[in-house]
Amino acid sequence: MHRQEILDHVRNIILATHTGLFPDDVSEFASMTYDLGMDSFHLESMISRLKDEVADIEFTPWYIKASRRGHDTVGSLVDFIDERLSQNVTESPAKTPSDSRSTGEPRELDVEVA
Repeated sequence: MHRQEILDHVRNIILATHTGLFPDDVSEFASMTYDLGMDSFHLESMISRLKDEVADIEFTPWYIKASRRGHDTVGSLVDFIDERLSQNVTESPAKTPSDSRSTGEPRELDVEVA
């Protein structure tokens, strides 16, 4: 997923979880709490949807950094997701057909029936 796709997706999720905003309000440089008026409920809803729809990423490091004034921008979240997705791609081992854990297929167990 490219950075622009992540940005578009984050914008859509923000607009869906925080009604009353217009698409032009959600710029890359907008602070989620100060400019967009998001509270902890909105942030948690957004992060939950991002985990479900984009990737199962641990957002705690971003949330801690974002709690400092001015660091909770839409762009900082997009950069964080982009970074983590890039790390996941480079860290994930090549899938082999013999490794059922990597293919997501259930493993067969050798069980003798008496």
